[in-house]
Amino acid sequence: MQHFDFPAGPNQTLVAYISDDTSTEIDTTQMFGEVAADAQNRAANGWTIVSLTALPTRHAQAFLGREGSGYETKAAVAVVSSHS
Repeated sequence: MQHFDFPAGPNQTLVAYISDDTSTEIDTTQMFGEVAADAQNRAANGWTIVSLTALPTRHAQAFLGREGSGYETKAAVAVVSSHS
């Protein structure tokens, strides 16, 4: 998973975590585990998560044209953190 840091005002940062597209269903346990591990490292330097959201960025092809079929193959997680 890649992550990108963006300054988001005084004492705040927005980190975008973007999963790789492996053409298989996203392993959410692994994805959120990586976000949590990074948050733990940042906490040691005084950073605290303020908000978090996740969004799909790629959906597998529909099966026989049925809406809602398939699964997410790529996602992003956005985390806003504050420094105390």
